[in-house]
Amino acid sequence: MRLLARIKANGIVFMTLLAACSSHDADYNRVEVPEKEAAAQAAIEQAVAQNGAATTARTGVPIAKSTPNAARDRAFPTEFLGYWGAGDNDCELANTAATGRINIDADTIRFYESRARVQHIDRRSPQELAVDLRFSGEGPGVYAREVYRLDAGGTMLVRTSPTATQRYRRC
Repeated sequence: MRLLARIKANGIVFMTLLAACSSHDADYNRVEVPEKEAAAQAAIEQAVAQNGAATTARTGVPIAKSTPNAARDRAFPTEFLGYWGAGDNDCELANTAATGRINIDADTIRFYESRARVQHIDRRSPQELAVDLRFSGEGPGVYAREVYRLDAGGTMLVRTSPTATQRYRRC
């Protein structure tokens, strides 16, 4: 008899918990997504719809063009920033003799023995820039126009200078 009373009491508690869990306020299919993440996902889906999944994966998602001003005309877009290495050992940041590593900051590119200051940037596409640079380091300042292009979904950088083309991978 005691066992039966205990089972009934536990059953009532269980049924009460079950009723509380199945209230009409619960929506298990609803997920809160921050506004910026939702906008980014929408941009990805639009790029895939327009260009296909393979092309979008290779070239990345185009970003909205910002309003031009003097500072933006001299600043690399976020996708280009960071360390890039021409060879395998160039991405080891402890390797101080990495001659093929470059670091792209907002308005400066640091090379092994020199640096280049951005004078102006023309954005040709979301993945390609024409950059006017003033080099310093060894000898007098030299001006040059180089093209920087992102490939392989932003994991590869192709730098075309007046004298050569160099490929880098993101470190």
